[in-house]
Amino acid sequence: MRDRGLALIYGLDGAAADVPAGAELLGQAAAKGDVKAQAEFGRMLVDGYYLKADPARGLALLEAAAKAGDARAMTALGGALLWGKAAPADPARAKALLEKAAAAGDGEARALLGEQLVGGWILPRDVAAGKALLEAGVTAGDARAQTALSGLYLYGIGLPKDAAKARDLAEAAAAQGKPKALRQVGEMLMWSQRDAAGAEALLRRAGEMGDGEAWAVLAEGAMYGYLGGGSASRAKFAGFAERARAAGNERIEVLDATRQMWGISMIASGPKTIERLQTAADAGNGTAARFLVGLLRDGNGMNVHRHLDNADTALAKYGATIGPDDSWRLGETIAAARARAPVAWAKLATQVASRPELATKDFGRDLYKANPNATIYLLQKKLAGEGLYRGALDGIAGRQTLRALYRACSRLPDDPPCNDSVMRPDVLGAVFAAR
Repeated sequence: MRDRGLALIYGLDGAAADVPAGAELLGQAAAKGDVKAQAEFGRMLVDGYYLKADPARGLALLEAAAKAGDARAMTALGGALLWGKAAPADPARAKALLEKAAAAGDGEARALLGEQLVGGWILPRDVAAGKALLEAGVTAGDARAQTALSGLYLYGIGLPKDAAKARDLAEAAAAQGKPKALRQVGEMLMWSQRDAAGAEALLRRAGEMGDGEAWAVLAEGAMYGYLGGGSASRAKFAGFAERARAAGNERIEVLDATRQMWGISMIASGPKTIERLQTAADAGNGTAARFLVGLLRDGNGMNVHRHLDNADTALAKYGATIGPDDSWRLGETIAAARARAPVAWAKLATQVASRPELATKDFGRDLYKANPNATIYLLQKKLAGEGLYRGALDGIAGRQTLRALYRACSRLPDDPPCNDSVMRPDVLGAVFAAR
């Protein structure tokens, strides 16, 4: 029953895909105590893949299967608790579940836990333990571990930057049909401007292997002149954009709108930029919808003016397409843009503090773009709570605030550019997101 249900959902073994019928069979098997069915069905319901998300039911199934010792269920449940999307975040329990699943031989758990331990984004950083897990996965030929370790070496996260190791691991993963790391290496090479032809070749390989984002990266490099320079580079945009669209990549519509906004290979037009983004958002493109709301919130200082009411309208219209978490963040950034006094900043701080699991680096950057003073107030309050700041909560980056930001920045992993300027948006975003 379980196998037939999965075959119908995925269209396997020559069966025509019939998701409702497959879900019914899988649900029946889970209800009868089939542990593997509970694990598979629970994961689908939590993630919302193939089936409409039902987090409560999905988590209950994963709990039952994990209790019965199913490693795949432990991994899925651990991931849900790690990210805090289907249930309140519980990093300690997530780590325990992932450790148990990894010890049972689950490669996904090993790669996820290893990457998190080296990166230190959610779990406390433990480079030695995380690296050991990932290297064990690499030894076992696991493409997930190869991809994760490649990225850590490529960006110097927790480990010294090593482009050669990153490339070797990316090639190993690509040999197993997993092109993500290859695309990341190609992208880094492209932006470095060291070898445009070599970068293009790597990215083309990743794209041909099914990584739709690789075509968008190539299109972005082409429009900005990173693939051979000048008009020769820009002439490649259309071909890469066509491949990106064919692969279902959403970001290409944002890139095309950006060309319109800045007049890259066309006449610049703010209204046409908005129109392009609205058309893409109307077609269900969440990436374009997010970009549209942010552009209406901030303007671009030239041909698109800030219009907060229009940003509100767009967010209300496209909220379901954007998704609940990003919609909440965007709503708070619009509120920040309107907050012009300490009383409003305090209200904003309360709202932001109510969803700590959504405090990302990008969210911090967006808050700063929307309202620098309000964001400095948020940071002053955060740093005061950490014992790093004792000055007034006034939203002004004075001497005491800058010293506190520098101390907070110095505590961050992976050597952020604190000495360059603690007022850089990426640094402020990192300080905002630090836990």
